[in-house]
Amino acid sequence: MNDKTLDFRSDIASALMRNSERVSSARIPVWQRGINFNNLPLWQRRGIGLYSESYQKSGTNPLTEEVVSTTRKRLKKDLELPMRDEYGLLVRTLMDGALSESPSKVSQA
Repeated sequence: MNDKTLDFRSDIASALMRNSERVSSARIPVWQRGINFNNLPLWQRRGIGLYSESYQKSGTNPLTEEVVSTTRKRLKKDLELPMRDEYGLLVRTLMDGALSESPSKVSQA
């Protein structure tokens, strides 16, 4: 891991801390309007997560009629984000996956 990665991760950690402070301060105006923050849906309290995930897709090669499997990506919508340490673990896992993915290989003609 290089210094840029560590700086980026510390920036993310400090942003997460600021976000938790904002969430607790957000409860007061909501309460003043007669809304119980704890009764709101989870995605309204914690936000949502959008990230890509890999999955296996099987198909048939039209030239050889052979059944093949490939890895595809899709956008994942997460409406039930974890809290505190589990959220940090999720962010670290997603960042590690994004940092470890190799750039697309360009075919050379």
